[in-house]
Amino acid sequence: MSSRPTNDTSYQTLGEWAADRADMRIVCACGRTINFPAERILERFKGDGDIAAKMIRLRCRGCGRRGHASVSAIPALRR
Repeated sequence: MSSRPTNDTSYQTLGEWAADRADMRIVCACGRTINFPAERILERFKGDGDIAAKMIRLRCRGCGRRGHASVSAIPALRR
């Protein structure tokens, strides 16, 4: 896995991500994985902004490293 943050989606901003109602999966280089529900993305990252700029600031609670996460979308099932 790359040591740099990656955005494995077509979203450029957190606002686009939240508007599409897709959950977010964050995977650290150490293997720790967390999932964020779409409705909490803007709350967790304190508003809209560039995804890459927000991801670089994340610190893993497992290994303590910063800036080693990749993010991907988990599409929400539409009813």
